[in-house]
Amino acid sequence: NWRIGIYRPKYRSRAEISELEQHSCPEAFLLLQGELTMLYRDEAGALREKALQQGELVTFSEPHAGFSANLDGVAFVVENARFETVYTDLVTGQETRRVRV
Repeated sequence: NWRIGIYRPKYRSRAEISELEQHSCPEAFLLLQGELTMLYRDEAGALREKALQQGELVTFSEPHAGFSANLDGVAFVVENARFETVYTDLVTGQETRRVRV
């Protein structure tokens, strides 16, 4: 089973993000309007940014969070109906909490 929804980042910049989230399954984003950038930690542990492009489907398995400078970014999101999310500190990479859905 899958669940779908709308994602609107609550952060205006990378500087506001203090933790990343990582689901136990991939999460797909499709930008519908505005500007939205995903911050993620790659396999080597480096922080990277991916500016979403309208109509481009992007999937994240890595720890991630989003931001939108004008808070106008809106994305369609698809994820598994049951998963676990691990939140990690942006600076240290240490787990801060774990949530099951």
